[in-house]
Amino acid sequence: MAEADTKQQADQCMALTGDGERCSRPAQDDGFCYQHDESDPTVNDSQAVEQEERADEQETESEGRQSPAADMTAEERVDPETVDADVDADREEIAGVLAIRETVRSTAGQLIGREFDAVSEIAPTDDGWRAVVEVVERRSVPDTQDIIGRYEIELDTEGTVHGYRRLDRYRRGDTTSFEG
Repeated sequence: MAEADTKQQADQCMALTGDGERCSRPAQDDGFCYQHDESDPTVNDSQAVEQEERADEQETESEGRQSPAADMTAEERVDPETVDADVDADREEIAGVLAIRETVRSTAGQLIGREFDAVSEIAPTDDGWRAVVEVVERRSVPDTQDIIGRYEIELDTEGTVHGYRRLDRYRRGDTTSFEG
């Protein structure tokens, strides 16, 4: 059995791959595969044993070291309860944005009197929320020639619409104003 393993290793390329493993391709007469040559790093059995021993030593050394947190200053360490509170606050903000998006999505078409296409922006303001939506003002064939209107909708903190205005119009296929 060991003789078969030795034969297989002799038939296998001697080069190391980028991740440090031995190349699995079959070797040609020079001991390398079609992709490797003498300039590539190689491994022989004694080098493989040395590499394993070094890896074991490094693992033992890292176990004996102090944890990275021991090297931190008090300011760098974070209280887990503070992190959890921040995550909860982030979830509430996301829920608020999602609720505003749904309100805008469900009312924009009726409010503006055109076919709703997309919500392109939602941002908090001092008085509530500002949303920018896109509506189809005129259908065309092909659809890249549709005329799209961008509208700003103002909402209060409760999601009640207080007004809207058209910002601009463009052809669906026209990206020149967005590429700058």
